[in-house]
Amino acid sequence: MNQYFFALGTNHSLSKIDIINTLLRKGVDFEILEASEEILIISTSSELSPALLINELGSAVKIGKIEKVYLKDENWEDFFDKELGNQKFGFSLYHAGGRYREIDEIFEKTKKLKKIREKGRILSSVTVDQSGLLKKPASTSTREARRGGGFELVICVGAKGVYFGKTLAVQDYESYSRRDYGRPSRDAQSGMIPPKLAKMMINLAGRGKDELLLDPFCGCGTILQELTLLGYKNIMGADIEDRAVTDSQKNLDWLFETFKLEKADFKINIFKSDARALSAKISQNSVNAIVTEPYLGSSQARYLSLDQIKKEIQKLEDLYLAVFGEFKKVLKDSGRVVIIFPVFRYKAQFFKLQILDILKNQGYKQAGFLAKKVKGEELLKLQITDRKSIIYFRPGQSVSREIFVFENTSWRVNYLTKNIT
Repeated sequence: MNQYFFALGTNHSLSKIDIINTLLRKGVDFEILEASEEILIISTSSELSPALLINELGSAVKIGKIEKVYLKDENWEDFFDKELGNQKFGFSLYHAGGRYREIDEIFEKTKKLKKIREKGRILSSVTVDQSGLLKKPASTSTREARRGGGFELVICVGAKGVYFGKTLAVQDYESYSRRDYGRPSRDAQSGMIPPKLAKMMINLAGRGKDELLLDPFCGCGTILQELTLLGYKNIMGADIEDRAVTDSQKNLDWLFETFKLEKADFKINIFKSDARALSAKISQNSVNAIVTEPYLGSSQARYLSLDQIKKEIQKLEDLYLAVFGEFKKVLKDSGRVVIIFPVFRYKAQFFKLQILDILKNQGYKQAGFLAKKVKGEELLKLQITDRKSIIYFRPGQSVSREIFVFENTSWRVNYLTKNIT
């Protein structure tokens, strides 16, 4: 059996879900061995390709292979002398479900090793890449060769044992930065979804690459660009603002040129439309999935009074209910909606959109975040709210994102369900 580790992003629940669903979609048979807020370790009979897999995920910071496992009663301390020798390596130490006391002990015992490390116990993906720790051994005859030839040693302290592995791929931080800050058009005032989150939401939709996906609040086109890079061929984007339509088109033109993609391979339609009138522009029952971040409220939310927040919530509830009514018309039966709701904070209180019961009556069913059950699922400890949502928060934000997955059920299913109950 092969064992692989995945270093997780800042929202560990979304990261785990993203990884698991992607592996399931690719037909990988696997079992979860260890899981924490930092790391996910799996075993599988299949050989994975970390360099390819990490580009399909919006969640994994690093992917590597476990090379040695020491069970709880085994001595791991001779690993460094026997396995490492004088090789150039970086070092990261992850909590994988074990006791923090063990992590502290290992951290102290490894301080004497000659290695690349940062102040904390985990090397960033930037350091791993820029220190040449993913390069194959090379001649020392040139300056470039001297920079290469290293590896990152990753130690994961789990509940079952201590895992030693090597990093094989890291997240392409330069590409994500370019897609976020280096594209020609940005509109921070209207809000922009991070590319990594956009990719995770697309993966949550679980649709085929030839199916039709729609973002009816496309803004500057972040979800559209991530759909394109993931290889989705049939894409629609709409927005009520002329500037958003223009920005999205500019950014996609830049994307095709920058990433050397063939426009002829894609069918992309970007147009102006109020999301509350989508059915006037889109054929009924034609869309396989909607992935979107709608308007999340005033950009001055942090300065609003309690009464103003309540009024803002009411306006947004009206907007969301109207657009879900239009989604119903254009979605196919069993079509998915992966969507963000805003969460406002006022002092110690949180205010959310209270429309879930209405959406249920309209024929929307909340979908589970995992595509199906997997071995070891109980280890994940996903932070899913009692509303069956996941909260995505970034420091400094006045409004958090609440992520939902809905499925469109046909009127026949709703009628039968109501009459049976």
